[in-house]
Parts: sequence; structure tokens; C-alpha cells
Amino acid sequence: MHFSHLLLASGLAKLALAVYSVKDEYSGDNFFNMFNFDTFDDPTHGYVNYVDQATAQSQDLFNVSNGQVTWGVDHGSIASGRGRNSIRLTSKAQYTHGLVVLDLTHMPASICGTWPAFWMTGPNWPNSGEIDIIEGVNTGSQNQMTMHTNGGCSLAGNDCQGNLGCPIKPQQDNNYGTNLNNAGGGVYAMEWTSGQINIWYFPRNHGLPSDSLGPNPNPSLWGPATASFVGGSGCDIDQHFQNNNIIFDTTFCGDWAGGVWGQDSTCSALAGSCQDYVQNHPEAFAEAYWTVNSLKVYQDNGALAAAAVKIATPATSSAEASSVTVQPSSSSAQEPATSSASPLIESTTTASPPSWFTTQPPQLPTSTLPMPAQNNPTHTYTHGEVFETTSPDGIGYVEIEPRQAPTEERVNDTTTTSEERERVEKSRKVSRHLHRHLHHLHGHS
Repeated sequence: MHFSHLLLASGLAKLALAVYSVKDEYSGDNFFNMFNFDTFDDPTHGYVNYVDQATAQSQDLFNVSNGQVTWGVDHGSIASGRGRNSIRLTSKAQYTHGLVVLDLTHMPASICGTWPAFWMTGPNWPNSGEIDIIEGVNTGSQNQMTMHTNGGCSLAGNDCQGNLGCPIKPQQDNNYGTNLNNAGGGVYAMEWTSGQINIWYFPRNHGLPSDSLGPNPNPSLWGPATASFVGGSGCDIDQHFQNNNIIFDTTFCGDWAGGVWGQDSTCSALAGSCQDYVQNHPEAFAEAYWTVNSLKVYQDNGALAAAAVKIATPATSSAEASSVTVQPSSSSAQEPATSSASPLIESTTTASPPSWFTTQPPQLPTSTLPMPAQNNPTHTYTHGEVFETTSPDGIGYVEIEPRQAPTEERVNDTTTTSEERERVEKSRKVSRHLHRHLHHLHGHS
């Protein structure tokens, strides 16, 4: 049986659990109460008339049915004045950092003249930053995720200043407009920390993490983000992004959709201008609506684990003495001395051990320990996967994902091999030793 020496800069493995919990939930009958209905002129110069809640209700532009929230645009009359009637929602709450998860089954389809968006921004644009989670125009089939800031911020290889911003356009076929709707919708999640802003899209019927809509989602287990905007020397995230409101809007034409009208052969064949088409063809916009199951904003309650643990377990025989050391990210780390004695666990923390030390003493935690950076698998061991990773602050972390040991029934089965029985028995011995040592450790904490 092989074990590894798990090291940090000081020879310690920091076991941390970052936990998100629901701060605000926008859903059902409560949904519209948590937003303001904006009525000002469209800042992107769209041909749109944003209406107040009473007007929207009288024109049946929104409804709540079976917990789902739907709102759209006027698609029954010729537009006039400022433009086609529509709804722009701005959250009453502002946020700095957190996890925003949108579960939607429908968004405005890929219709000529439309410019729908789900985004966040703060006061005095662009000084508080702008996070575009869903955005596109006209017959577009792929989402564009973009950050906008004032000067001095570069993300994803681009200067984020002003209208152009720092765009990322993932090559996904079902993340926007008509294609998203035909796939039954999906889940968008945006995690905002001091170090980076990550956005994931999960189609409803493919790859949706089981915890993404639950009370305590864990983005560190979701794999690489669909779009990742990593701060650092190029951009101080906290300086350029703060106090953002959540916004849904569906505008028409304007600086983007109208500006590229002539470049879209499908749209330009319908009318000489974007405004002409939007004004005179209300029937075209029947599919320009949003249907949302829920919108949740989570806050990070911080790290729960209080222990720093190092494990140095030798091979059980000379034939198995081929353990591998997982080196920390810090170059200053030194490998601790090992011996041929029984497994050693040393704790240097002054805080109380985490709950699983006492509630589940015979075994390591039963789920992957979430880490603050992306995991890179290194080596496979009898007890599971060992990962080495680095947090935004440069500290190395080690992660263990235990595997399920054979059951008692399997051990007693006559078809079990002698090698498997020997492995399980060794595992039990190690567990009993860990139990005794951890019990002793807890008694002196």
C-alpha cells in the first residue's frame, strides 16, 4: 500500500472548506418585489420604451405561474415614441463578491433587432465595473461574456476600459438565444472574488453539477469555468468592481444591435434599418421573453477547516516502498523526515479541529475538499486522488479525494482475491491508528 508525503510551504497541508450559503433568492411571487422597474431612456440609445410595473402588468408583459417567472416585450402593436415597450429590471440590492446562479428555461430568442442582457454594474459607470454574464444581438447564436471597467484594468488579454471591454465568446452551441431555448435552458453561474471573476454555463440536460442549485454550491468542484477573468498585476479586481446591481433588460437596435444591422445579411434583408423593422413588425418579437426558475445570490462564509495536517506514511514493505512526494507550490518547502514507524499525523493549529476529526474519526472526509484554485491531478493512491493547487495568495494547498473502500460483505465474499483482503486489512489498521492518534490530538486541543 502506497501513501504520499503531503507538503505545504511549511510542510503542512491546509484543509479548507469554503462554504457558500444563500443570501438572496429571487423566485416566484417574490421575484419582482426585489427589483425596480426602470423607466429612464436607454443608456445604449436603443429603440425601446422601458415601462413601470403597473404599465407592464396592465399590458400582460409579465406573470408568475407554478413558481416560474416570465416577462417579455410588447409584440402586438406598432411601436412609437421612444420605441417598443419592454421591461428593464434592476435589483434593489447591491453586491460585492459572491456567487450568482441563474436557472432559466428561456431567454429572448435570436431575433433581428433584439439586444437582451443579464448583467451587473454599479454606480457611476464604469468606475464600479460591469459584469456581462449573458449578452448578444440580432441572430447571434453564442453568448458573449464581457468585463467593463475604468482605466488600469486588463483581463483575458484585453484592456477592459470603456464600451469594448474584455470579451470572451465561448464556442458553445447552446448557451444563447434560440439554441439555449431549444435545449430547455440551463444554468449560468458567476463567482466573484478578490482574485478573479469566473462564469460557468451548464446546459440543463448535460453536465449540470448536482449542487449548483442547492443551498451550499461549491464552484471549486465544477471544473474549468466557461470564461475566466483572472486579476493580479493587470487588474485589481476589488479596485475596479464593487457595489453592483443585477440587471435584466431587453432593448432593441441601439449602439450594438443597430450598429451591426447592415453586417447581418439575414437582418438587413428584412428592412433598411433596425428601427424600421422593430417599429413595424411586432409579431417578430413574440419569443423575446425571459422565463426564470430562480435567481440566487450566495455569499462566502469563509473557510471552515481550522487544522493544518501533515501526513507521512511509509510503505508497508520494501516491495511497496515507492511512495511519491507531492511538492508544494512554494519553493521554500522542505520535506519532513520520515520513518519506518507507524503513520504519523501532526497538527500545528491552535484552533479546534474540524468537526470530522471527532464525528468521523476512522476515515478521511468523504468528499473532495474544495480548494480556492483549479485542481490539477497528480498521482493516484490506494486511498484516492491527491491534488496539488495554489490559492490566489500564493499558498500551496493539497487536496485528497478518498475512494470507497471495499465493504465488509465484499471482504467476506469467497470471490475476493487475497491481495484485496490484504489491502483492506491494512487499510483498517491505518484507520484504527488514525483514530487513536486523532482522539489523542483532540483531547489536547
